[in-house]
Amino acid sequence: MFIKKLTKNFVLGLVFLAVIGMSIGFSPGTTAEVYPTREIEFMVPWSVGGATDMVFRTFSTLIHKYIGVPMIIVNRPGGGAVPGYAEAMKKKNDGYYLLAWATPSITKTQMSKTPYDYKTFDPVIMVVHNPCWILVPKDSPYNTLRDLVDAARANPGKVSMGNGGAGGGTHLVALAFEEEAGIELLHVPFKGGAPSIVSAMGGHIDSVNCSPPEGISQVKGGALRALGVFGEKRLEEFPDVLTAKEQGIDFVMGMWRGVAVPKGTDPTIIRKLHDAFKATMEDEGFKKLAKKAGFLLEYKSTEDFARFVEEQNAYYMDLIKAKKLGDRYKY
Repeated sequence: MFIKKLTKNFVLGLVFLAVIGMSIGFSPGTTAEVYPTREIEFMVPWSVGGATDMVFRTFSTLIHKYIGVPMIIVNRPGGGAVPGYAEAMKKKNDGYYLLAWATPSITKTQMSKTPYDYKTFDPVIMVVHNPCWILVPKDSPYNTLRDLVDAARANPGKVSMGNGGAGGGTHLVALAFEEEAGIELLHVPFKGGAPSIVSAMGGHIDSVNCSPPEGISQVKGGALRALGVFGEKRLEEFPDVLTAKEQGIDFVMGMWRGVAVPKGTDPTIIRKLHDAFKATMEDEGFKKLAKKAGFLLEYKSTEDFARFVEEQNAYYMDLIKAKKLGDRYKY
């Protein structure tokens, strides 16, 4: 009788411990509930100093206040961002690996065949949307966007324009601008926006198409001059720089930037990340940093960002097919 009772109590004890164990360490969602417990890696598939890099390095200075751990920026430049995203496809979906998802992410997949597309990663939040602008060396003979267009029209394929990578966002914007203006440019790709800016400063290229915050400090310092901005309105920091529309070229285009994670990441983790980035965007100190850096904050929720990315994918697919650009499609 004593042994039976002891055995029964032992079994009940095991059941009790199992229940307690499930409640504190093995229940569904527990990982997401305690997330994060260590630093988060944020991959930027472009060079240090480029616009996307600058945006998320600025976020990394304050987001720890809202997520509770440091966010470390890791750059994987080159190859039109394909190597960086190919590497990201192999990462765990545990919330400790984030990636920059931006206009070039979409344009590249439409310009050529890539191992990923717009559905490969899960969107988290959109944070920035900036118009592109054309910059030239300080001693350039071009004083207006019209000057550059006239020179390119008179010398097809001779006026060079740098971009942040073959098939990337700034490259495609430059190609679209070329089509709209009816000119032929010499397109020079670099491994990110920062190297293209350096080349323009050195006078190695005639012009560069980039997106703020790229070029902000160089224009303010006088090393580069802005010929025009591809926005609906002038940049607040540069009220004297005319839009392309104001110079007779009906062209508006820019770069958006957001956050994504490996496919299948827990929705609870995505929500925590979204909330941390949104809180950072609303932080008054961060707003001052964003304004100083020259990037324009624009928020889209996880759901809205997903729809926006899908729309952008369709838009660039149609544009690339219509202009017969890239080598993905047979023309």
